[in-house]
Amino acid sequence: MLTISQLFGDSKWTRAIFFTILSQAVLAIIFEAFIFQSHANQINIINEERLNQKAFGQTLITAYANARSLLVYFALFIIAQVFTVALILDAIYQKNTIQLIALVAFELGMSAYTIIQYHQSSTLFSNKDDPSVNLVIAFLGDAYHASRWAEITQICVMIVSSIIFIFLAYKLYLEFGWQIYKKIGADLTMRDRYKMYQIFMMLLKFDFFFFLGFSIQYLVLLIVAWLPEAADENARSGIIKELIEHVVLSCLVSIVMLALAYWGLRRECKLHMYLFIAFSMASMAYFIYMLVTISQNPERFIGSKVFLTFFLCVDIVLILASVPSAIICLKNFNHGLINHISHTTSLNSSTHPMHTTTNGAEKYSGHQDRWSIE
Repeated sequence: MLTISQLFGDSKWTRAIFFTILSQAVLAIIFEAFIFQSHANQINIINEERLNQKAFGQTLITAYANARSLLVYFALFIIAQVFTVALILDAIYQKNTIQLIALVAFELGMSAYTIIQYHQSSTLFSNKDDPSVNLVIAFLGDAYHASRWAEITQICVMIVSSIIFIFLAYKLYLEFGWQIYKKIGADLTMRDRYKMYQIFMMLLKFDFFFFLGFSIQYLVLLIVAWLPEAADENARSGIIKELIEHVVLSCLVSIVMLALAYWGLRRECKLHMYLFIAFSMASMAYFIYMLVTISQNPERFIGSKVFLTFFLCVDIVLILASVPSAIICLKNFNHGLINHISHTTSLNSSTHPMHTTTNGAEKYSGHQDRWSIE
């Protein structure tokens, strides 16, 4: 079983960055849970007073749809915090400098989202010229934007923790870079293979998060918004069919293709990598189809269009990055890298660099302990 000393080593920076992210996650989840509860309370009041009817006008219908969709993004933000904790632990254990850089960008993205979150919440019912909006605000009373203080505090927490994280990530980047150099040595070819291995593994993790993020949003739309409001059996059957298609094409295919890529890279299995590339192309086609569907049916996706489009665009960009990385990793197969990949030990367990023999294969100097370089 992995111990704390094996995970963090003797470095003060690994412990500092982990406790920074852990503290951020705990505080962010607490505040986001309050924000979620506050907005859910507003939606419940609107539902109870039956203020979500089309008779009250398009402005109020749009505001209600936006308010309901925000709950999904609050939940995704909480998932993102847990995801960040898992990724920083993985980056520390694997000494993955590439993943540290990606996490800096992810942290900045989450910080930016908290500002967007505050803006969205504060402008939900901002059209005071509409009598229906004023009626809703009157019914909401003290519940109207009761989470304002939590949203402002959330912005401060994320900005401060992001600044600290960037500083600590820089320190770890330098530390990990030196440790990796001591392990791999000066062989530039092997270092390049190792770097591509790290990049592809990092991309797979972000693929998982953003594919999951899109799937959750669309499933919520299908199950929570559209299915209960189906006008007749034909409409209900159409939504159920759409639900099954989404589960198969988005959820199952994504999980299978990412699993294939992981095991294909770990075991240098070319068939798995070819299947990953094929599934990636199929996923790309599905994501483009969904982008076209959303753009052609703005009324159906009211309240969700912006974030669905954002996640789809990120998913497409990630596939465009993952497929070329997979091809490069394929070319690096059968050059000795697999001999140094292990699930059971980390960089901390070995102190012997790899050297290239006269026939191009890599070997250890000293004893033959294996170590993980994911």
